[in-house]
Amino acid sequence: MWTRLAVVRHAARIAAELGADIMKVNYTGSPKTFTSVVAGCPIPVVIAGGEKLTDERQVFRMIREALDVGAAGVAVGRNVFGHDSPVAMMRAICALVHENASIQDAVRRLHG
Repeated sequence: MWTRLAVVRHAARIAAELGADIMKVNYTGSPKTFTSVVAGCPIPVVIAGGEKLTDERQVFRMIREALDVGAAGVAVGRNVFGHDSPVAMMRAICALVHENASIQDAVRRLHG
């Protein structure tokens, strides 16, 4: 039986072997497990935004953890466009990705 981690890791590797330039995958839930996805994929890996979360700190935590272990970026939609302040949410996420902002910094930018 395949675990979620094994499926994500395998899909990322197959995409690279088939010639993809970048791979969008679901976050596997922890930095420890996501490290193996990034390490096993020779192309840049970005995380999908996943389901709509009610707590933006969860979104920021997922992004920060993925970036900290080597993700190249994010591809989020519903957690931005479904937010009450989508422009502020996008700015906070951009700060995480491009300025190495902390979760606290992202929250401040969102509500600042």
